[in-house]
Amino acid sequence: MKTLSPTRSIPDPTSLLFAAAAALAWVLLSRDPGPAGPWLLGAVMVPAAGILIYVFATHIGTAFWALLVTAAMSRFYLEIGGLKARPEHIAIGLLCVAAFFHWKRRSGPVRWIVADYFLLAYVGLNLFSSLTMSIEPGQTLKWAMQQVLVIMAYFLLRILAGEKQRFRRAVRVLVAVGALEGAYAVLCFYSNLLFRTTFGVEIDQYGTFPGTYGTLYEANILGAFSAACLVMALVLYFKERRMRYLLVAGLTYAGTIIALSRAAIIASAVALAVLFFVGKKTQLIDWRGVRAVGLTLLVASLILASAIIPLYVERFSTVEVSDISADADTAVRLVTYVVAIDDIAQHPVLGNGTASFQLLVSNREMGFGEGADDAGAWIGNVEIRVLHDTGAVGLAVFVCFLIYLAVPAWRLLRKEHNAELLALMLAAFIYTMTFQATEGTLLTFSWVHLGLIACAISIDYPKDKVLREPLA
Repeated sequence: MKTLSPTRSIPDPTSLLFAAAAALAWVLLSRDPGPAGPWLLGAVMVPAAGILIYVFATHIGTAFWALLVTAAMSRFYLEIGGLKARPEHIAIGLLCVAAFFHWKRRSGPVRWIVADYFLLAYVGLNLFSSLTMSIEPGQTLKWAMQQVLVIMAYFLLRILAGEKQRFRRAVRVLVAVGALEGAYAVLCFYSNLLFRTTFGVEIDQYGTFPGTYGTLYEANILGAFSAACLVMALVLYFKERRMRYLLVAGLTYAGTIIALSRAAIIASAVALAVLFFVGKKTQLIDWRGVRAVGLTLLVASLILASAIIPLYVERFSTVEVSDISADADTAVRLVTYVVAIDDIAQHPVLGNGTASFQLLVSNREMGFGEGADDAGAWIGNVEIRVLHDTGAVGLAVFVCFLIYLAVPAWRLLRKEHNAELLALMLAAFIYTMTFQATEGTLLTFSWVHLGLIACAISIDYPKDKVLREPLA
């Protein structure tokens, strides 16, 4: 039987891609492309999608890059049928087809773990709650399908990165994407500072100065993602002592700093302290490596200092320990939580449907500044958001999913040194802290991270226990 070969040549897609770009521009920019517009676009895009599926099915590295790069591009979208189709949604759809061919070529079956089944239950609860509990079932069901689509990134990695070498490769691609995002965020920040450009920044996010988001959804997400990639890059540097990881650390550190996310700064500081003590205990780090890392971060700090220090002084000047509501951002979050809890009380068991909070209250009603629009508001806390959308049952299932990832991963780390898993767990700790002030589980990047942790467990956890309850 013939199999797809990673070295087999493919047709040159250049002419097709140019035609697709021309057709897309004509349909989007023309006021009235006519009834033939969608058909022309479809006629060009379908073959292009076929070529991409072929490439993803025959080149695993390209598949990793496509998934992880688009996961860091959540700011961009194309309006389709009233829904925002982001690059991550398109990439996941294509990769779901390509994953079938990778599945057929695997040397062994996928080793499913308990956490996978809890996640499937959580997917089902999102669909059920959106269909039966929402004030607008048609709309929340669409959002639930988007939630299912981003969660598919987790299962895609369970198939694509379920072998040790592929797992390690995917982790390194993720760190490289973090470096690229950090570099682009720096470009956006300084371009706005020097030339007053607006790409990659939200002009009014912090009132008197903008918030930098790069290609991610918003500045807090950029801070969380960059901080997670920073700690991962440092773990890999201490393991391999390659200079490129110091460069990655410098870029992701810059991305963390210029995001001006207080939660990300605090979370990264705590994670770095944990890394130091764990690294000393396991002999992963030594003073020579610490000096190299310290010098890298010091140089990056000095480069950023003149531009960033005044912003941080203003950013933290509004924080009062005795009255946390004195800070405008914190006050809005607290009001959001109170309103969300009122909704939760109406449907405490099964919730109100996926992303349903935006149906109930707008940004303007929540007081997001004078320039706030009538777009639906969102809940900046993962536990409250899950509880609001899927109720106590959904939150319980979601927590069980996380427990059945965290406990086996912790046991593996206690049993043997695994730098990649350590890096992923420290980064997950950063997400846990930052997702108390923002929400990332409606986007792909958080599920990519959790999927890689699940891959590490399925690869290294004892074969006779991988399907057993790891808490027993």
